[in-house]
This record gives sequence, structure tokens and C-alpha cells, in this order.
Amino acid sequence: MKNLKLWFVIGFNVFALCNTWHVESCAYFEPDWELYRFFNPELSQNSRFRPLYFSFSRFYENEDIMKKNEQDENLVEWQTYMENKVSTKDLEAIIYKSTQADWDKIRSFVLLQKTLNDKKLAENSVVQYWATQKKDAEAIEYLSFAKKCERFVYKENPWDETPPNAQENLLAYSREAEKRFASAKDAFIKLRYGYQAVRLAHYAQDFKRTILLYDNLLEPLKTENVVKYWALAHKAGALQKMGQNALSAYLFAVVFEKSTAKRISSFLSCKIFNDEDWKKALSLCKNNQEKTTLFFIRGIHPQNLVLPEMMAIYSLVPESDYLDMLLLREINKIEMTLMPLKSTESGFANTDQIALYRAYIPKLKTFVQQYLRTAKNPQKQALWVMALGYCDYLLEKPQEARKSFALLKKENLSAEAQKQMQIFETMLELAELNILEKDMEEKIYQKVVGTQSKALKELMRATFARLYDRQGEKAKAYLSHKDLRDIKIEQKIIDELIAFASQESYTSYEKELLAKIDGKKPKAILQEIKATLLLREGNLDEAEKLFKQSGITLNLEGDPTSDELIDCINCPRKKPYTKLQLINQIRSLEAQARKGSAEANHKLGNIYYNTTYFGHAWQAMDYFRSGASLGNHTDCSKAQEYYEKAAQLYEKAGNREMAARLTFLAAKAEQNQMYLTDKFLKAQKEQIASGSINYLFIPEYRTNFQNLKSKYRNTQLYRNALKECYYFSYFVR
Repeated sequence: MKNLKLWFVIGFNVFALCNTWHVESCAYFEPDWELYRFFNPELSQNSRFRPLYFSFSRFYENEDIMKKNEQDENLVEWQTYMENKVSTKDLEAIIYKSTQADWDKIRSFVLLQKTLNDKKLAENSVVQYWATQKKDAEAIEYLSFAKKCERFVYKENPWDETPPNAQENLLAYSREAEKRFASAKDAFIKLRYGYQAVRLAHYAQDFKRTILLYDNLLEPLKTENVVKYWALAHKAGALQKMGQNALSAYLFAVVFEKSTAKRISSFLSCKIFNDEDWKKALSLCKNNQEKTTLFFIRGIHPQNLVLPEMMAIYSLVPESDYLDMLLLREINKIEMTLMPLKSTESGFANTDQIALYRAYIPKLKTFVQQYLRTAKNPQKQALWVMALGYCDYLLEKPQEARKSFALLKKENLSAEAQKQMQIFETMLELAELNILEKDMEEKIYQKVVGTQSKALKELMRATFARLYDRQGEKAKAYLSHKDLRDIKIEQKIIDELIAFASQESYTSYEKELLAKIDGKKPKAILQEIKATLLLREGNLDEAEKLFKQSGITLNLEGDPTSDELIDCINCPRKKPYTKLQLINQIRSLEAQARKGSAEANHKLGNIYYNTTYFGHAWQAMDYFRSGASLGNHTDCSKAQEYYEKAAQLYEKAGNREMAARLTFLAAKAEQNQMYLTDKFLKAQKEQIASGSINYLFIPEYRTNFQNLKSKYRNTQLYRNALKECYYFSYFVR
């Protein structure tokens, strides 16, 4: 077996569904491919394979586009049938967007010559063609019949309920289509009635009837019309349901080659589970082209190492277009694994995958060299030479890659191929960089920007970052990976960043880095961030100086000196203040506190509590607050210290209610300090499974609860706390 595993193509068959319905498939998340793809798959210049280019998702193109391809293939057939005298837009409206009521009006107007009181239909070029040039009763009756069948074979929302008696209706319509086939005179319409008979039987899950109808009605018709291949796909699906996998796979391969619209569904439906069926399917092929199609379908399985299929196709049809497609798919698949290691902080592969591909690339390279010895088409040669050089690059052999790329005659390259070579040559320059001086940085940056390649820009960024780090340019290394949000969250190397933002001149890339902070005043933004850090550390003088230098004033809401027994982070606040005003407030209160003011100590405690993660004025000391994790500023020890001092002063002054209040506020701060300890986390982990909350009462972090209980039992605050604070009530009990 291939790769010692059963080979099969994963997917679902839009012809061979287990139930009655032809449903829309699910959407798939698609990352930004352009960050990981350096080799452009569209260099194959063969758009018929476009949906099958390698992608993170199932397909390179959106599945809505592929659905439109099916409609377009049918519309081309109908437009030719109508002598190219109708517009595609009007055809689409008539065939795909009309209702059964619309068809009743059209039939009455064209066939019975009744008045058509529908301006939209009356102005449709298809209706006008039937009314004035060719009263095509057969076509009108067929399309009206197809519209009646539609609700039993297709629904846009897969969650809609199944119509009653669906299977019986499908079989009834299939029999009616069979009768109409027999009486139809026009070969075009006759074929379509045959198709309807086959597919309706298939959706009714009458697989024997499906096969017989195709063999008796459509097989004898000597036509290459795509609708015949659509019907053949239904026969293939029925055969698969009956266990004839080899014949089914062969027929799906025929449909894959003949119908662009059904190529994807044929790929998904073509299933072979053992070597015996594979050999049978190959033996059914009438020529080498059919054999190459089977090998191609097997090769584009996303988990395949495709070299054996490529070698088989090459031995059968050396100039096959399938080879270009498989080569590009394989390289895109390999670079998805290997290139993130060069261009991003994390890749998609484990070490085993990396080792597998690095051992595999030399084998692929050998086949590429073999192909080039016999290739005659200049465009194909260019593609394969580029692949040869890129293999060397992926093997981290830039000098060998240069030798391969030198074989190209650049004057004969297409515009896309020339752009691809610019990308490869710049990648080689990046690979060979050991020192990054400003003139070289500018030169490479301009080259990268000129290619408009997201992947190359990402590779340049990562390469520059490594070199900056090695050269001690910490700010540039950091900004190559990070932006302003990261700076505000992490608050690292702020001094180096300010120094970088203070330079007199910048390269183009340096300007781009600074723009990640701010497009106009990055230095001021950084100064404000550092000033906030200094404020948090209690260095008021330096903080004030930097706030003034930055010229940035952030208006904050609420009064940081007010206290709350129950924290309310998002309650509306009216009183505005700035960080400079807060500094002046702290200075004034500290002066009063030194003189023994209980109120000043109280307000300072409020400030140092409210400006932490736990308080409503947290924006004074931090930039982001998450309910899922603690922020940067969580230290409530200073708040606890001031609260306890204020409690002592109120007690000394005989104001026991205020002393009790401050003791409770100190307990809040003390509890928050407990949350930050390893002892708390360990106790929580051990006890939470049992339903206990004793981990909330580590003695050394409940000193103020104890004081409140022992000293202030007779205060109103104590009684209120018992009612409103569950933790305190539990502690007292």
C-alpha cells in the first residue's frame, strides 16, 4: 500500500450522499496563506486546477466560487443552445433565480399567448427570445419540470426540514423524466431529461435504477455534452454505494477530466481502499491520459508525499499538465512546514515532520532534474528550474540555489515568473546576511516592498529581528515582532524604545517600526508609558517631568480618593481627572498624612487601592484590564498600609465607626494580596474539588478580619459587613 497506509480521498460526494439532499458544504477557517506561501501556485498557468492548489483549507478557492463554476458551465451550454441571442445574466435569472410561479407565468405567456403582467420577466431576453424568435415549447416545459424537482434535490440551508414523502416524490419525478426523455425530439432537451431521471433516482437512493437509467438512456447518446458527465457521476456514486469501488473510482476520474464544474466533487468522491481495487481501476482505463488522471487524484490527497504519483505520470505522459500542478502543490506543502521556522515565532510542524521533509526534498530534487532533461516547453522549463533552485534554498544551500536560478533565461520569463524570481533572489540575500547595516537594510527593504509579497515581508522582518538582536539593537528587534499594544501590556525595554524614537533620522524600515507605536509622535507615546510606570513605582518627580515632556493628557473618569465597600469596576463615574492631577493630589495628601491626618491616610489608601487592578481607577496605572487574568499592577500592600494607619488614627480620635470602616477596607486589600501568593494557589487547588472554601482564610492574610471581629463587634459597620460580605460572615462563623 502507498506509504504503508490505506489510500483514500477524504470528503463527501455531492452526488453520492447517503440521504436525499444535495446540501451546501460547511465553511472552513482559512488563515492568511500569503504569510507562508513563497512559491506562487498560479505559475502553472493552468487555471482549470485552481481550486486544487495546495491550501490550509480543503480548497484553494472559496466553495461558493466552485458552485458558481457549475452554474457557469451549464449557462454556457444553454446560451449556445439559444444561438447566443440571450444574455448570461438573464439566463441565470431564469434558470437559477426563478420560482415555480414565474414559470407558470412564462408558460402562459409564450405557449398560451396570455398577458404577462410582470415587467421583470417581460424584459428578460430569454423570455423575449421565446416569444419573438423561437417558441421553444420543449425547453420551456423542461425548465418548468426541473424547477418542480428542485425542492427535492437541493436546499440552501441544510437544517431545513425534509419535505414530506421526499423519496416517493423523487422516484415519481424520475419516472416522469424517463417518459419525457422518450418523447423529447430535441437532442439537447432529451439529454437533460435523461440527466434528471438519473439524478432523481440517485437522490431517492435507488442505486440499481440509477445505473440502469444511465446505461439505457444516456450511454447510447453520442455526445460530449458536460451534462452527460454530470449524470455519469451519479452512476459512479451509485456504483460506490453498491460496493463497486474500482469502477466507481474510474468513472469519477473520467468525470474529473471532462467536467470543470464537477472536478471537485469527483475528487472528493473517488475512493479506493486497497491495492486490488486500485489495480482494477487502472485496468479499466482506456488510455494513458485516463491513468494519469487516477494517479493525479491520488496525488492530491493532502497527506500524500506525491513523488511516486509524479514519477508514474511522467512515465505515462511526460508533458502532462498534472505534473506542474503536483510539483507546485508539493512545494507549497513543504514550505508550509519549513518556512514558518524562518519567518515566524512558531511553526506548524513537529520535529519529525521537519526531518521527514528535509530527507524528502533531495529525492524530489532528483526527479525535477530528470524532468528537466526531457522538458521541451520553455514555460514549463522555467517553472521546474525555479523549483530546482527553491529546493536548494529549502535545504539551506543558497549557493546551490543561485547556480540553479542562473540556468533561467530571464528575458523569456513571463511577468509573473520574473516577479517570482525577484522574491527568490531577495530570499537568498536574506539567507546570506550576517551583519545588517543601514544601507543594506534600506536596499533590501525597498526590494521586498517592490514585490508586494506578504510572505517575503514576514521573512525579512524575522531575519532583521534576529540580526538586530545579535547586534544589540534591542528596540528594533522588539518592534519587528511587537506593536504598541504589546508595549503597553509587557512594558519592556522602554528606555531603549525611547532612545530609538529620539533619533534624528531613520531608514524606511525604521519609520515603519515607529509607525507601529504612532504615526506622528511615537516618542511622546513612549514617554507617557514610562511616566505611568514611574507613577506606579512612586517616583512622582520623574513621572511628572515625563508627563509634561510628552504633552499627552489622558482624561480619566472617577474620583480615585473615594472608597467603596463593594468594588464596582464599571459603574459610571462623573468626576474627571488626569495623571498629573493625581500626582499633585498624592503630594498634597502625603504632606497632610505626615502631620497625622486620618482623612489623608484614608484617601491615600483609596488612591493606592483604586489604581490597582482591583479598583475603579485602574486606568491611572495600567492600559488594559481583563476579567480572565490579572493586570500588571496588582500590589495592594501600600493601600493596606495606609488603611491600617488611618484606622489607628480614627480609633485614637474615638471615631470607631470610621476605624471599623478602614479596618474592613484594609481587609479587602489584604485579601487581594493573598490572591497573588503561591500558598493560596496551592491551597485552592487542593481544596476546591471538595467544595471547601477554607483556602480563602489563610491566617496571615486575615489579620484585619480578626481585628474587625475582635474590636468592632458593636459597630454598625460590623453588622452591615456580616450581611453584605459572605467571606467575612463565613470567617466570623
